[in-house]
This record gives sequence, C-alpha cells and structure tokens, in this order.
Amino acid sequence: MGPGAPSSVESGLTMRTTSSPWVRGLCLGAVLCGLPCLIEEAQAQAADQPSLMLVIDHSGSMWGAFDATRQGKSVVVREAVRAALGKLAPRTRVGLTAFGHRRPGDCADVEVIRQPEPLDADRILAPLTQITPRGRGPVGLALREAAKSFPEDNGTRRLLLIHDDADNCQVDVCEVAGELSAAGIVVDVIGIGTKADDTAKMACLPQKTGGRQFTTQTAAQVASTVEDALKLVGLDTGSRRPAPQRPRVSSAIVPPAPIPASGPPALHLKALLAPNTAPVDTTLRWLVVADDKPGMPLFSGQSSNPVVPVTPGRYTVEVSDGLVSAQQTVTAGERPMPVTMILDAGRVDVRVRMQNNDMPIDDAIVTVARVGGDGKKGQAPSPVAVFKGSDASLLLPSGRFAVRADVGLVRSEKLITVSAGQVAAVDFPLSVARVALSAASAGEPVFSILEDDPDAPSGRREIARSAMPQAEFTLPPGTYYAAAIIGGLEVRDRFSAGPGSVVRRALSIPIGRLSLSTKVPSGPLGGQPVSYSLRSLDIPGQEPTVTSALSPVLALRVGRYRVEARYGSTNIAAVRDVEVRDGQTQEIAFEHATARLKLRLLLAPGQPRDIFWSVFDSAEQPVWSSAQTESAVLLRPGPYRVVAETRERRHEHRIDLRAGEDRALDVEGP
Repeated sequence: MGPGAPSSVESGLTMRTTSSPWVRGLCLGAVLCGLPCLIEEAQAQAADQPSLMLVIDHSGSMWGAFDATRQGKSVVVREAVRAALGKLAPRTRVGLTAFGHRRPGDCADVEVIRQPEPLDADRILAPLTQITPRGRGPVGLALREAAKSFPEDNGTRRLLLIHDDADNCQVDVCEVAGELSAAGIVVDVIGIGTKADDTAKMACLPQKTGGRQFTTQTAAQVASTVEDALKLVGLDTGSRRPAPQRPRVSSAIVPPAPIPASGPPALHLKALLAPNTAPVDTTLRWLVVADDKPGMPLFSGQSSNPVVPVTPGRYTVEVSDGLVSAQQTVTAGERPMPVTMILDAGRVDVRVRMQNNDMPIDDAIVTVARVGGDGKKGQAPSPVAVFKGSDASLLLPSGRFAVRADVGLVRSEKLITVSAGQVAAVDFPLSVARVALSAASAGEPVFSILEDDPDAPSGRREIARSAMPQAEFTLPPGTYYAAAIIGGLEVRDRFSAGPGSVVRRALSIPIGRLSLSTKVPSGPLGGQPVSYSLRSLDIPGQEPTVTSALSPVLALRVGRYRVEARYGSTNIAAVRDVEVRDGQTQEIAFEHATARLKLRLLLAPGQPRDIFWSVFDSAEQPVWSSAQTESAVLLRPGPYRVVAETRERRHEHRIDLRAGEDRALDVEGP
C-alpha cells in the first residue's frame, strides 16, 4: 500500500443506546483559529464561570437512617447541600442529577434534573424534596449522563458524587473515570457511611480525574464534608485538566519552503508520518534546545514547518502531537540545515454526516479509544481523544483503535487499524431525527420521550428526559411518544420521525391552580394538623390528591373536583365542589366550626385511675378515644354519645355540642 492509501476498517457496528457514555471534550473552535492568544483569552473568560454537577444517590439504601440522628441518609444529604450551596460563589453554574429514585430494579433510572445554570439554591433543591429513594444504584451511568450536561466552553467542570454504595449495575466505574479524565472533567466523591470495600472500588474516580475522595460516618460530618467539597469548585478556577489530544480539521497541504543553498545558519524543520511520505501539513508542537543551555529552550511553539535560526552547535529537537512524538540530536553548521523528524504514525480523518443528505452533524461527540492487546472482547478500551464536531483529523501511533460517534440516542462505532504513513478515513453516515419539545402551560414541565416496549409493565419505556424549557432530542428514525409532565399531570403526543427530519411539538397541558387555606381555630387546642384531599369528579376511581400543607397551591388538570379539608384528628371537616379552569388560580378558604369537650374522671384518694373514653357521632361511628384521666378534644358541633369505662362501671352520656361551645363532662369514679 502507498503512503496515502487508507488503512483497513475491520468492522462496523451501528446501534441505538440510552446510556451512551458522552463526555463533552475539546472545543474545535479554538483549534481552528490557530491563535494561542485567542485560546488563552477564551480560557481565562470561561474560568470565571466554573460548572458543578451534583450527582446524588437515591437508591433504596439511601432511605435508611444515618447514625444516632435517625434521619434518612437522603434527608441528611439534602440539608447538607442546602447549607453548602449558600456559601458557593454566585458565578458558579450548578446542575443536578439523581439516580435510583423512580423505578425499583431499573439500572437505567438516571435523571438529569437540572443542567448547569447560574446558582439558584432554591431551584436546585426543590426537586430533592419531591423524590424518594427506591431503586438500584447505576453510579457509572449517572456520571456519564451528568457529564453530557456541561456547557461547551473551557471553564472548570467538576462532578460531585454523593453515594452510600458502589455501582450495583455491572458498570466499571474505573472505565468511566478514564472517559471523564480524557474530557478534562474532575470527579469528587463523598461516601455516606460506605464500607471499606466500596470506598476502594470508587477510589479510581478521584484518582484518575484529579479529584478528592471523602468518607463520612455521621450527619455532622456530611454537612462539613459537602461544604469542603464545594469549596474545591472555587479553588479550581482556571485549572481544568487538558484532554490528551486536540483533534483538528485537516487543512490544505502547504509544502515547506525551499531550503536556500546559502545564508545564515538555521534549522528547517519538517515532520513525516513515515519515511518517504509527504511532510505533515498540520500544526505540531516543536521544542528546540541547545545542548549547552538545557534549561533555556531556543524555540517552543506550535507550527507546521518552522524555521529556527541557530548558531553552530548541537541541538535536541522534539516534535509531538498527543500520543505521537519524535526526538533527535543534530549538529548545526554555518549554513541552513534540513531536519526531518519521523513520527512513525498514521492519520485518522473522521467525518460525521446525515445518512440521507450528507449534511454535517456538528453536535456529534466522537471518542477515539485504544484497543488493548489484540482487541478481544472484555478488554476495556482506553480513551485517547474526545471531541465535538463533524470533521476532524488526528495523528495516532500504529495500533488498533475504536472510533465512536454519538449523537443523542444514536451511536455508531468502528474498529480501525492505524499503520505508520497511512491515512484511515472513518466515515459515519448516521440516520438521525431531531425532536424539539415545548409546553404551552404555566410552570416548568419535564419532557420525556417514550417508545413501545411489550416487556415494560405499561407497554412503553422512557428512553430520554429533559428539564430544559425548550427540550431537544436526537433519535433514530421511528415512532415515539412525547410527554410533558408537571407534578402529577402528564400529556402525551404520538409522533413519527423520519431520517433527517425535525419534529416540533408544543404540548398543551390544560391545568389550573387551587389555592387552599384554613383559618386555624384559636384557643387551647389550636394549631392542630391540617390536611386536604382532592378527588376528581370526572374520572371515577382516580387516586385522590392528598396534602398536609397548611396553605398549598396545587396544579391540577382542568375539570371538577371535590375538596375535603380536615382539621385535627377527629371529625372536623368541610367539603367543597369546585371546577378547575385552564390558566386560572382559584382561592378556597375553609373556616371550621368547632366545639371543645373536656372529659374528667373524679376520683377519691386511693381509687384506681384506669379509664377508657370513647366518643361516637350521631351515626354511631367512633370519632375519638383516650385512656387519660383528663382529656380534651375539638369536635364538630352536633350530637354525640360519650362512653367512659372503668374497671367496675360503664358510664354513658349523650350530649349536643354547639359551635364555639366549651363543654366539660365529669364522671364519678368507682
């Protein structure tokens, strides 16, 4: 094969995935400009806005109590995060990912609830009060999905994982750590009462990415540790770890300038992929050092074919590009001197296109990984480059590599063999469709994409989710369901998406709001608990909505409802029927009529104090009971039968309570 012949593409595989390990990588824009000053300026500006993604475990074990406080681990974590966020720099962008909180036994139960956005502690914490630990612990998948959400700039990017157990979904977190490290993402880990074995399993995350690992055994330690971990976000400004290689778009071949036969001494540098090949036309990093001044580089910079003026003497010349490098020592004389560096490398040109129209896919995430050994199954590939874009060219040493292109839920992967002096052209013609969702309703809906699945309990399974106001998804062509969810309300729309199509759906959620309040009675027994129950009159059999908030504002589907407001633990209740209208907020204020009944057993000295009180309403339903010698209770006005039972006697009285009355009933002891 000639120097420009493509190397073999051994196998190709195109598939769909709901958990592709996206890791946003190197920004091609900075590479394209080729101006170091602009790169440094952009990095300095991005450093002013560090990004943090909180990745919080809500698997079933997080329900358990933590140390002597007897609080659930998830509650301890939530309150620790609440306190720590208030001390974070306002310029920090903060996002939230949870896992194990929606479906028991589901290793795909990961949700990016908030993408990194300017710090708003209340907005970040609000979802944590609504979710409950219940499922498995897909730690690795959660980290991969959270990493997708970082903004596309060179600002500091950190993931803070808070968990109480290792991944129990058969994902190698050390492989995930390698991917995140290649993308310049730092991972800090806080273990909540973790066992020694689990702590060791998670250690590769901070070790490979340059983060910190913390372990906690008490609630107080959790609070201080979360605060310490968040401080690292501010301290890390401008210190983003570089990815191992900067892929770049190929440029037109510019041959080196002819070397003059005479003139001042200079080194005319060029690099070849292999002997007898054309000079490399892309920018490489060069270093020239005089042997008598090893600590003072004569030339250090990026160029394709630099010319370095020198004085006669010995020099060490180095050239590198990611994994590729070469070095040699030369002796310069009184005339211009050619220096040829052999990189012993091949070039890989990557193109990602729409299958139907050959249009570039600029938001593709391309990962290049070295395949270990002979590439047998079970050997985890090690990422060597990650970038975003439709076209790029990179230099690689001889060997076997896996090249993968991810766009949304579409993935294509190919294995290639790179040989010195050869060019491997890797084309990804992807069949994709775009979906854009919005909601014409008040509130902040969560959008979801579902597909038919006969094995799922409901016949459909969720494959993607977004909490962004304008949600965008990239999917394989097919038929799907778009859903918008606000609280417990959900609307769905079935649609078909063809190759290259852009489907836009504005989902209308017909909702109104009910603002409920209760005027709490004053007096000795004021301040009793309040609860509300709302049952749909239009949908028989639907589960009622129940809340114990004193003054809730509820988002409800349009329709008729019966609202029952209860006060205290007896029979004080009021019922209203109301019609919820689209886009309107209705206020309903309840004021309960009450009467106070005080019961007392009169005893002579030495008499036994055993008694049991029972109060029945006019329908002979029990409404209250007590075993106290003296008791007081609030009841709804009306007739009652009061029974007092001692060891020797049974007393029975009938009374009729009026609104606002304070009645005392004394019973003689045995």
